[in-house]
Amino acid sequence: MAKQIGILSACAHRLYLYRPELFDSLRGDGYVITVFGPEPQALGDKWLKKEGIRYIALPLTRKGVDPLAEYKAKALIVRTVRELGVGLLFSYGIRFAPLANNAARSAGIPCMNVINGAGSLFGAEGAAGKLKRLAILPYIRFSLRYSSRIVFQNLDDRRQFASLRLGREARYLNVNGSGVNADRYPAYPLPEARIFGYTGRLNPEKGIGELLCAFEKVLETCPDAKLRLAGEPDGIADTPAQARLDRLCASGQVEYLGEIDDVPGFLRSIRYFVFPSYYREGTPRVILEAMSCARPVITTDATGCRETVRDGYNGLLVKARDVESLTAAMLRFCGDDDMTAEMGRNSRIFAKEKFDVYAVNRVLTDEIKKLY
Repeated sequence: MAKQIGILSACAHRLYLYRPELFDSLRGDGYVITVFGPEPQALGDKWLKKEGIRYIALPLTRKGVDPLAEYKAKALIVRTVRELGVGLLFSYGIRFAPLANNAARSAGIPCMNVINGAGSLFGAEGAAGKLKRLAILPYIRFSLRYSSRIVFQNLDDRRQFASLRLGREARYLNVNGSGVNADRYPAYPLPEARIFGYTGRLNPEKGIGELLCAFEKVLETCPDAKLRLAGEPDGIADTPAQARLDRLCASGQVEYLGEIDDVPGFLRSIRYFVFPSYYREGTPRVILEAMSCARPVITTDATGCRETVRDGYNGLLVKARDVESLTAAMLRFCGDDDMTAEMGRNSRIFAKEKFDVYAVNRVLTDEIKKLY
């Protein structure tokens, strides 16, 4: 009888595209995978069915917690787990960790949670942020008591979880992000043109507003610079960032591509990679991909992001939410071709040494085998 695993993710339809090596490794070990997520059934099928992966749509949204919807989703997961004989649940992100554990507890199977970023839960400021944590943390704390393994992609999240007593420290485990495949993302020669690139959701917490402001300032000194953006719009509609993006795209100085499938091709076209996020990242996969393609990186000295850059070696760390700091870093690259080339080469070395996807996946699959 085949060994069955269930995986929960907020971005389920893109899960195989982002992590084919993990899926292929698990299937090579004889596991059959069912993916649960909040996207419509048709969207999940479009991306996963062709890879031979079953998709189950949950009656949920990516953000927010509706107790009735969570109850219905849990019931659907438990029913599916029992029908298929799933022996382990595996979740990505803090959003679905409590749901995965509650369903696993009801079904009597182990659960493994990968915390690939804590999102806005810990980063939200002011009274609203405190109120949100007061409301949600007890639910997360109770649910994570059942977790068989909590996997962190950076030390900041691990320390935060320990200080808040989220899960049992004896069950904590660290990995170097989600890893990157150096063959799938090869080193490309740097183009001569001064083209900055960003891939990821166009979300205010990813620093899109700051990036566009900084780029406008860069143009004052370096008018031949270009900026290419790729990713789904997420929360910038009717904001100053959207208005600035529209204006810069109309001028031809910024190119917005929307969601893309050919990330290596995108990275090949740019000279520098910029990721000014102040969202609570795990270890941003998009930065690892850019590093593997031998691109120098500018990112923030923030949780998750700082894991990817040795400041002055393979890129530059800037202050989060700081347009002036970001502008200065972008101008440094524009004015120093030797530094750009050296940091690009170092990015490739660092990616292969620390973030090899097969090394990361060995840790995960070994734990899965122990728990199953």
